[in-house]
Amino acid sequence: MKKNNGARVLIKFDTDSIRYTGLFESLTGVVVKDCMVNDDKIIFVVKEGQAGMAIGKKGVNIKNLQEMLNKRVEIIEFNSNPLKFLNNIFRPLKISNAYLSEKNDEKKVIKISFDKDKFKVRPKLRKAKFLVKKYFNIDDVIIS
Repeated sequence: MKKNNGARVLIKFDTDSIRYTGLFESLTGVVVKDCMVNDDKIIFVVKEGQAGMAIGKKGVNIKNLQEMLNKRVEIIEFNSNPLKFLNNIFRPLKISNAYLSEKNDEKKVIKISFDKDKFKVRPKLRKAKFLVKKYFNIDDVIIS
């Protein structure tokens, strides 16, 4: 279990996640905080400050993993600040404005906006909503 602003976040690893995490950590030397696997893609959430090492020089680690696993690989660097974590999720897109608000019904929502490339945002939005809910108990991410 991981701590989350006083609350605990339970991260479950299945057999595939454990196998991929072990391979990733042995290949890169980076500690994996979370691993999510679907049919054609694996997403590794790594500790703060370790994304560059995980990717490797000129993306060599990503390329090697993708070849070995026959799946696309994505690296997201964790940050304990939910707004900075969202920046990492949406990279290389740049968030121009972001703020956290609490609605009357006590639901926490992050509102974000982008200056350009808005059409590239939608594919990452579902993943962003899932991850901020998981790590920060934030109910929604809205693009304004």
